[in-house]
Amino acid sequence: MPKEIHTRAEIYLNHLHYNLRQIEKRVHPASVMAVVKADAYGHGAVPVSRYLIEAGVRHFAVARVQEALELRDAGIDRPILIFGSLFQDEIETAIAHDVQITITDASDLDLLCRATRRMGKMAMVHLNIDSGMGRVGILADRAMPIVRKIADDEYLVLEGVYSHFATSDTKDKTYAYQQLERFRDLIDQIHKQNIMVPNIHVANGGAILDMPESYQLPFTMVRAGIILYGQYPSLETSESINLKQVMALKTEVCMTRRLPAGISISYGCRYRTRKESTIAVLPIGYADGIQRSFSNRARVQIRGQLYPMVGTVTMDQIMVDVGDEPVAIGDSVLIWGDSPQPGIVASKLAETVGTISYELCCAVSKRVPRKYIRE
Repeated sequence: MPKEIHTRAEIYLNHLHYNLRQIEKRVHPASVMAVVKADAYGHGAVPVSRYLIEAGVRHFAVARVQEALELRDAGIDRPILIFGSLFQDEIETAIAHDVQITITDASDLDLLCRATRRMGKMAMVHLNIDSGMGRVGILADRAMPIVRKIADDEYLVLEGVYSHFATSDTKDKTYAYQQLERFRDLIDQIHKQNIMVPNIHVANGGAILDMPESYQLPFTMVRAGIILYGQYPSLETSESINLKQVMALKTEVCMTRRLPAGISISYGCRYRTRKESTIAVLPIGYADGIQRSFSNRARVQIRGQLYPMVGTVTMDQIMVDVGDEPVAIGDSVLIWGDSPQPGIVASKLAETVGTISYELCCAVSKRVPRKYIRE
């Protein structure tokens, strides 16, 4: 193995800790469920979860059963909720590993009931309510019979009821507040039936920032996803919580070439040097997570200055026009991360290339080593 890792994602666990504490302070007394699906949004689900347990987090969430099993195999023994619907064979696996299961419709419940009796083992469940997202979940006005059925079943423990906002990350939250009222009405009905639900949650990142009503009683929990990793959900949310980017994607200059005016750069000849200029070559490409949409649109930071990516992003390399600046082989390059330069903030960079910070972080591939930094 080489002594140096030239292309890497640095994961600042102290920033993760800082963000967690800021979120906890904001939503108190509601508890925080840490969302670590998609390999903790590209940050590494196992090391991130272990660190968050040290920091006091008790509840985790993933999207698929395989993600839950990865955490269980790593010794993560805290409650883990799977958001997604499960196939029949996955239900038994989840029950066997004491993973909490989401019920999204009546057929989920039927499969689950049969599985628990076949195994002779209880299952912990959360009920997903469709209050207006229109993706999955039981419509709020059809939910009470299912709630009662779960509450009355000797093999099921109703651990939670939750819903998901469609527009909490937009400036106009009219629709989000309509969803909140639908969900609150259902919770009122559940309480009137004297059905106890320990975890009631609807607030995601956008709501944590801008909708305090979504984590006041009767709501007892929030789901912290992208904001836990230091990214705002969109440019339309407030920045009411100060966040620090947890991931810094870095590489180093591996080659410099002094080229005359009129030379085309990379596939498709989509960029030509306008004058004699130095082109720096970086050992990172779309196989590492630098999407082709970055081509001729994004910038990187070298020696504290921003320089444009030029030419088409290739699988393993990108090119940067540094003009006449004395950039040298081995110089550190920041693709995104904490920086005084706003163009290097992931959410701003994402807007530039027509995507969102979620996608940037999740796209960083397994080929890029993660380096975990505590201080």
